[in-house]
Amino acid sequence: MPVPSSSNPELEAIRSVLKKSESVLEKLQKHEENMLKEVTQKSKELHEKEFRVPQQKSAVCQSEKDACVTCYKENIKDSLKCASFVQSYHDCVRKARNLGKVLE
Repeated sequence: MPVPSSSNPELEAIRSVLKKSESVLEKLQKHEENMLKEVTQKSKELHEKEFRVPQQKSAVCQSEKDACVTCYKENIKDSLKCASFVQSYHDCVRKARNLGKVLE
């Protein structure tokens, strides 16, 4: 509701300050809206990164590992029989690391 104009300088000064305050308030509200959008977007991005389904890693050297385990189970009393399987597994792991593959 507009206030009728008056010749009172104090009243005019109050009106001027009020208009400036309203303008500042509008700017702050717009800034708050923008910040809220930005924070919401960043939150979504972080949530997606944190709760992303992990990629399935291929089992590097799995067959060599399985052969070692099987050999040890079959040769509990004579584990030296598994030396060739262990060496094969070791070689596979070394090669995979040199290629930068991740081992489980």
